[in-house]
Amino acid sequence: MKSIDYIFIFCCILGVCAISVLIIHSLIPKDAMFESKEINIKRGKIIGSVIGIIVGLFMAYYITENNTFGLFD
Repeated sequence: MKSIDYIFIFCCILGVCAISVLIIHSLIPKDAMFESKEINIKRGKIIGSVIGIIVGLFMAYYITENNTFGLFD
């Protein structure tokens, strides 16, 4: 396996973790969560968006480069 394959596997694991956090977050009651400052929430949204865009672009590049679904025969 090439090193790009390991990066793709890491991105897939990161995506699964992000989805599981979204599911678990909705199950926790609001009373049990800590209060966050507005600046920290905004900073977290920006960082999460950047990471999501980078992972999404890499996965799209990997799928098209390796012709995973046979679209470019």
